[in-house]
Order: sequence, then structure tokens, then C-alpha cells
Amino acid sequence: MTSIVTPNGVTGSYIEMFWNGRISYQGQFWTWYRSLNTQEWLGPFPLNDSAILTINDRYSRWFVQCDQIPDFAKQHRDGFYQVVTTPAFGPTDKPTFGPINLGMVRLIFSPGGEIDTKPYISNNEQRESDTYFRPNYT
Repeated sequence: MTSIVTPNGVTGSYIEMFWNGRISYQGQFWTWYRSLNTQEWLGPFPLNDSAILTINDRYSRWFVQCDQIPDFAKQHRDGFYQVVTTPAFGPTDKPTFGPINLGMVRLIFSPGGEIDTKPYISNNEQRESDTYFRPNYT
């Protein structure tokens, strides 16, 4: 699954999530993201209070509220993440209790690098290379 994280887009500061199948939670639940590159846990992200939560036998759809991390959508954390949903429980920094649903998601942050970037201008337009070692074959 691919989700686009935008600061002021259609979903605002939320990430739209889909799950193939039914999520069997009663009431609130949290969504966690774990970066496959850095192994860093992001979360817990609560369910958006005003979002429409759709759960049926075919799929589940919800919005992840990411307001608790300041400027989360502007951090350019593009990549693949492991997704874990857990019931809402006490303060913790990792989903250690009750991970029920596990999956993968690709997060694309938009804008993806257009802010404060400088164009790259090569100083080597003639494709010249430096030779540091040249064997002397006879």
C-alpha cells in the first residue's frame, strides 16, 4: 500500500490507511510505523476523531492523526514502513502490548524536497577524472 503524507492536502495532517480485511477493535486504537531503514518506531498515532472509520468484511479504512509530531509532513521521511495497529494503552514508545495487525506501507511525503534546495551544477562538465594510481605494466 502507498500513502501520501501532505501538510495541507486533502487529508490535512492525516494519513489515509487501508487494510485488507476486518480490524477487530472496539473503539479507539493506535497505529505505529517502523522504518525499515533506521528501525525507528514512530507513534503511537491515534485514530482521527472526526474521520470516517470504515470496517467491513472486505476492508478497513481509517485516518491516522499525525499532529503530535511537529511538522511531520515536512520531514521528508520517504520510505517503506512496517505498520502495526494496537489497542490504545498506557504511555509507551514501542508497540509492546497487543500488536494485532502487521503490514507494510510506503509513505511518500509531499513536498518531497522542493523546499530550500539548490540546483546541482557540476564543476566537471568535460567528464575528466583524477587518476590516483596507475599500474605500470610492461
